[in-house]
Amino acid sequence: MFGTPSTTNVIRNLIIACLVVFVLQTFTGMGSLAGTLERWGSLVPGMVWAKGQAWRLVTYMFLHGDVWHVLFNLLGIWMFGTPVANQLGDRKFLGLFFVSGIVAGLFSGFFYLAGGSGMVPVIGASGALFGVMLAFARFFPNAPVILLIFPVPARIAVWIFGAIALFSSMGGGGGGVAHLTHLFGLLGGWLFLRYEEPVEMWIAGLAKRQENQRVQKAAEVLVDREEYFDTRVDPILKKISKYGIESLTRQEKTILERASGMKKDADNLVDLKAWRRERDR
Repeated sequence: MFGTPSTTNVIRNLIIACLVVFVLQTFTGMGSLAGTLERWGSLVPGMVWAKGQAWRLVTYMFLHGDVWHVLFNLLGIWMFGTPVANQLGDRKFLGLFFVSGIVAGLFSGFFYLAGGSGMVPVIGASGALFGVMLAFARFFPNAPVILLIFPVPARIAVWIFGAIALFSSMGGGGGGVAHLTHLFGLLGGWLFLRYEEPVEMWIAGLAKRQENQRVQKAAEVLVDREEYFDTRVDPILKKISKYGIESLTRQEKTILERASGMKKDADNLVDLKAWRRERDR
């Protein structure tokens, strides 16, 4: 189940993006450009909460501290992300990844700021990865996850990871590991899985209401045009048929010109007959 051959495009693209950024970090880590990407892309809670630099909630996920950091996260994205992406589809998986990472950065950043570490940068995709791991445990609860040398079902392993992150964060420092970010990554994954379907339904309902409003307005335009033709244009056409176009007054010619423009503007607005059938149901 881990790292199946059907690695999806979104997994492949995320891995490539992280590797490309890491290579750029390596090349900009020397000379006058040293630390440029980290300086502008890392999650610095004080910059996010006090300065409104919201882009850091996304960019920090693609930055890593060293080779082992990036390889560990990419291995996790590949192992846990591939079956989850196959389950959700690429678009929803991308939503899961970014919601997990953003929630992880936003909420942990608040606690870091409150705890006096607001200017300490956080980097890495681990927060997003923890959200992906939670989704893996939900979809594949009995899949074995190796902890040290023992296989543990995914549904239990994710709780162990969460407990480690919680107790490590309570112990301070953490050896440079942002344990709170990991913990809130689990929260982000839970929020996405819990509310993704209702939010999607709400968006679909909103789009349907907007479409109904558009159809209603278009139908009203056609009804007005139909009434205009019946009451204003048809009598003029009958007059032309009986007396010739030379008999028209300036005002009647203006009415015909307006009617011609109305016909062009109303083309393809809505199927008025279908709209009336739907309305009369």
